[in-house]
Amino acid sequence: MEQLRVIKFVTGTPWYNMALDEAIARRVGSGESPPTLRLYGWSPEAVSIGFFQEVREEVDLEFCRRRGIELVRRLTGGGAVVHSRDELTYSLAVGEGDLMIPRDVQESYGRICAPIVSSLRRLGVDASFRPVNDIEVSGRKISGSAQTRRFGAVLQHGTILLDLDYTLLSALKVSAEKLKGKGASTAGDRIKTLRQILGRPIGHQEMGRIVVEEFSRTFCCEAVQGDASHEEEIGAHALEGRYRSQEWLFRR
Repeated sequence: MEQLRVIKFVTGTPWYNMALDEAIARRVGSGESPPTLRLYGWSPEAVSIGFFQEVREEVDLEFCRRRGIELVRRLTGGGAVVHSRDELTYSLAVGEGDLMIPRDVQESYGRICAPIVSSLRRLGVDASFRPVNDIEVSGRKISGSAQTRRFGAVLQHGTILLDLDYTLLSALKVSAEKLKGKGASTAGDRIKTLRQILGRPIGHQEMGRIVVEEFSRTFCCEAVQGDASHEEEIGAHALEGRYRSQEWLFRR
């Protein structure tokens, strides 16, 4: 990987965000697009569920309806995640044969999360990677990731909690057993935001700039600002209908 295309931060709907990640991964996997790092936000607020999850088991649908929280199923695995306007989401798409990405899935999580860890450390946050796919500060989660390998590409996306309205966490059905295994009694006990740690707000642009610099440094490549191609945009619009559909959402 000599160059990394960087698509600057923009806020999108849950369905378009997932569709564009897939469209980019498809073209990166076919060699028609370069390795790509995309930064984005969410509007409206949403819950994304992993590819293999059952919605009703993971999400309080009535709470989401009352609060206007939308739902989307990801192409990647992992667990259900609340996405607010106060988070920075990244996605990285690279060819599956790229030598910078380990073939072992667990190792690849650590490799791709490394620049997120170093970004947080640059801000003075004592962050560390916790397998399988979390980044923690003092045992509390500040970032999580999910990955899939399809279309000849590795696609990983994840979040950085800049801030959070903790009442949104009621959208998730998290078992007491799972929380206990993480050393928490409530979902709120499990996580920590960057604003809480720093004692000040931090914006998407400030955090995004640091993340881009750390990806460039970690992967020893040139970060080149770019946009989604016309073909990727067309692909995303074609895929968005699937992500919006009830058939896709309730597929399991």
